[in-house]
Amino acid sequence: MEKGALKKVERFEVHHRILAFSAILVGTIIFTRLLVVFYNPNPILLHLEIHHFDYGILLILISTKLLLFGPKRYDYIYLFLTAIASGLIIDEYWFIRRSVVENTNQTQLYNSTFPSVLILVLVGILTVFFINSTRKSRLRKHNN
Repeated sequence: MEKGALKKVERFEVHHRILAFSAILVGTIIFTRLLVVFYNPNPILLHLEIHHFDYGILLILISTKLLLFGPKRYDYIYLFLTAIASGLIIDEYWFIRRSVVENTNQTQLYNSTFPSVLILVLVGILTVFFINSTRKSRLRKHNN
């Protein structure tokens, strides 16, 4: 009997998390759409206009690191951050796809960002290695 009850609780928990994720994602999209109607919160940084897609990407990168290395007791916070990031990305994604027109200049501009992307990926990987080594050294000190 206990195994059946535990499975029911586990299924309820999974469904609860899915519902919470979906509600937060939809709420983020609605809130963002309403905010954009009244105020354009897109600052310009280094001659680039920052959109909520950019905020979503940054937030999802942070959430991923937290999911990998953060304490498990904060899973609901990570769920919350990931749902917000997903909402920001999904809301802006169709705008970006519809506004991109293929021509040589844009393709050249896109290709010129390749070194920057490689550097960001390298920094991300090095950050993961650094956090992992710090955690391992802390665990070794704690076990001794």
